[in-house]
Amino acid sequence: MFPFLSFSLSGLNPAARYSVCVDVVLVDQHHWRYQGGKWVQCGKAEGSVPGNRLYLHPDSPNTGAHWMRQEVSFGKLKLTNNKGASNNVGQ
Repeated sequence: MFPFLSFSLSGLNPAARYSVCVDVVLVDQHHWRYQGGKWVQCGKAEGSVPGNRLYLHPDSPNTGAHWMRQEVSFGKLKLTNNKGASNNVGQ
């Protein structure tokens, strides 16, 4: 996904273990594509697609100290509107 998601976390218990994930939710009923320097509608969405919407960060679970040490990046997260790709890890 570009630009990729990146977060700085603070206030966690350094010794506790945490899992960090992204939850992807359909927000409107349209497909979108980036064209001519802007996002344009390109058809209707199929509705919610069954499958896993959560993308668990590969370092999960880990300690609060680990998560607060540096930015948490989701650089390998891939979004697709291809129904057949829902079984692929990270998509």
